Amino acid sequence: MNKFAIISFPGTNCETETVRAFKRAGMEAEIVLWNEKSILDRSRVDEFVGYCIPGGFSYEDRGRSAVVAAQEPITEILKEEADAGKVILGICNGAQVLVETGLVPGFDNKTLGMGLGWNEMKIEQEVVDTGFRNQWIYLKNTAPKTRSAFNDFDELIQTPIANGEGRYVIEPELLKQLESNNQILFKYCDANGNVNATYPITPNGAVGGIAGICNPAGNVMAIMPHPERDPLSNGQLIFESIKRYLDAKPQSAYQSLGIHQLNTTSALKKQFDLEIYVRLIITDNTERTIEETLIRKGFQLHLDRYEFFGITLSPEVDPEEALEKIMSAGEVANFNKHLVYAKIRGTYFQYKVGEGLLGTDLNFTQSLLTTDDKNFMGLAKKQSLNVRMGGGINAIDSGVFWNITHADSQTVEQVIASHVLHNPYSMTLYTS
Repeated sequence: MNKFAIISFPGTNCETETVRAFKRAGMEAEIVLWNEKSILDRSRVDEFVGYCIPGGFSYEDRGRSAVVAAQEPITEILKEEADAGKVILGICNGAQVLVETGLVPGFDNKTLGMGLGWNEMKIEQEVVDTGFRNQWIYLKNTAPKTRSAFNDFDELIQTPIANGEGRYVIEPELLKQLESNNQILFKYCDANGNVNATYPITPNGAVGGIAGICNPAGNVMAIMPHPERDPLSNGQLIFESIKRYLDAKPQSAYQSLGIHQLNTTSALKKQFDLEIYVRLIITDNTERTIEETLIRKGFQLHLDRYEFFGITLSPEVDPEEALEKIMSAGEVANFNKHLVYAKIRGTYFQYKVGEGLLGTDLNFTQSLLTTDDKNFMGLAKKQSLNVRMGGGINAIDSGVFWNITHADSQTVEQVIASHVLHNPYSMTLYTS
């Protein structure tokens, strides 16, 4: 009988529903840990006709969703198995893994080709909400039924979606290529099957209303909604399609996406009237996890992570007075668990409640700033703080500031090229 391995990373939480979905479709499924020796040494891979990476929050989404899981050795096995023609399905967090590994869209060299950004719920030009979205949606099959293992049906699917970083970010030229190659299998639609890329039909702002994308061969798919979650919904059609595909062994249309050269571009960090750096007093789990991930990839370094707020003030506003008001608002830092530093007029200070600005030996030698393409956090902080302060803030750029020590400049360049710290399609990288 056709048997699937359901890959479970630390933080995955949809394994059981996924096993049940495969079994309802007449297949077998087994939960397999990400570090299972029998998979990594390939002694059991012949038992499985395919793999599924289910939803959840692998490694607590540290860094960004799925980036840590995408560096695990098992993903190299999945690339080999995909090339061998086995079926691989990534649902929600699993879809994020497939994007971060390059299995989707599926360039010949499996390089990173797209991003998944924070959700943006937008009506016309107004952003009405951002972040995690949990609702029922409709999906329409937008590719020929024989195109892949996953879309051999005509019916609309009604199923739940639950994600915070589900907005496909795809460059225009690649988007055209995916459309012409029929790799976009599913789009969000209304109850009558009308595709609409705006909210609320598309719940997360994904370009073109895209919900599911396959690789050129049609045996790998990344899909953001959860077709496995409700046995009473018809998301089961996707699993039944997989079963028919495996039974029939059809030949999907294949058009190579070729070799993709990913150029990591960066910009010089902007100059701000006031810069605020917030660091956890206790252990920063994201900092330690990302550092360990880079060390396992062969980089020798030490990382310090700061939440960053670059603030542009109105000309009449004094930066020191603005800092006092921002700290009093309590929206940027909690002094029970954070250390706060500020850069004003080119000089770094530590800020303490009741003491104000103090001297510091803070020294950033090799540092990188990563920001999300939409700067949702910065926009929200600007609006809220201006209400509390009576105005005076023109803009806030929010991001993560990484200070790298115990590494030479060549190592830093290699870290940038690894894309562990940022996805160039949904994020921007700044250097000092």
